[in-house]
Amino acid sequence: KLIDIVIMTNGNRAAAEFVVNGTYLATDEGLPEAKGQTYKLTAGSFFDLADGKITRVTTRYNLSDWIAQVS
Repeated sequence: KLIDIVIMTNGNRAAAEFVVNGTYLATDEGLPEAKGQTYKLTAGSFFDLADGKITRVTTRYNLSDWIAQVS
């Protein structure tokens, strides 16, 4: 679930900052074992826009913080 969403725009660029309240359900290779751990993580997504459409999305979050929360 995403909460506290803030969206900013400037011409052909946009950004969104948000908090992810999640539950870790499936283990990804090289990461801690999923056992239904919950986490709360601040993240941001950045968008390129052209002709009224999103042409690129980049999302950033603190992986070390997430690992600490689910370990």
